[in-house]
Amino acid sequence: MRQWSVIALIAGCLLAAGCATKTDVVGLERRINSLDARTQALEKQLKNKMEHLNQLVEKRENQENRLRELFAGQDAEFYQLREDVRELSGRSEENEYEFKRELENLSMDLEANRKKLLSLSESVELNDTRISRLAEYLGIESEEKLDAVVKSGTDGNGAGKQQPSDLAEDKLYGFAKKSFDQKNYETARDAFEKFLETYPDSDKADNARFWIAEIYFNEEWYEKAILEYQKVIDDYPQGNKVAAAYLKQGMAFQELGEVGNARLLLKELIRKFPEANEAEIARKIEERIK
Repeated sequence: MRQWSVIALIAGCLLAAGCATKTDVVGLERRINSLDARTQALEKQLKNKMEHLNQLVEKRENQENRLRELFAGQDAEFYQLREDVRELSGRSEENEYEFKRELENLSMDLEANRKKLLSLSESVELNDTRISRLAEYLGIESEEKLDAVVKSGTDGNGAGKQQPSDLAEDKLYGFAKKSFDQKNYETARDAFEKFLETYPDSDKADNARFWIAEIYFNEEWYEKAILEYQKVIDDYPQGNKVAAAYLKQGMAFQELGEVGNARLLLKELIRKFPEANEAEIARKIEERIK
């Protein structure tokens, strides 16, 4: 309405002035329509930009709010972290104090043990002297003399060649077992083999074969140990080392990662010797490797 009012007003003025034609009025109307369309388009653009601007403002406010929340959370975390560091520092000081105290106690214990060991060494030396004197008095050869006999091939006094096979049965076995206990495995293995060669019918033959198997087990040559334990089982079925041979054979298979074979041997041990100490150990091992 306002548009046509403006047009009518302008047209009236032009007619009143007597200088406007109908063509002029039509042209003026077209220009006004064009201006009106442009005005509407600009208003629409302005409206869209205002809406976009409002959205940007709202987005900015949301971002600012999130930043404020984030900073507030970081402040709280920083405060907590500072408290944690302070607490950790306190614990570290306490641990350092405890460590120093434990170290001092350990040093005192080591010193006490050193004194005890020194005293024990003196006592052992004194006992060795007494035993040597007693053995000399009774005419018994000492273990050291027996070692010298086997290693040097003499009778212990430097006279007469003598090989391990020439030694008495008990002395040769004792020498081999002592070498085993001292972890001199190569010497022990040779001595036990010589014992079996020299005294194959000895009542200690099964024990000698078992200790040979033990040497291979301790050397982690488990395949060879299994074969030697089997000799104990096959050659000395009535001996006192059969149960132990089953047990150690199973343990050797376990070390090789052959759990199935280990279980079979442990079950066989339990079946044949249910009351033996080795059977109790086998039950515990079998329970552990299930």
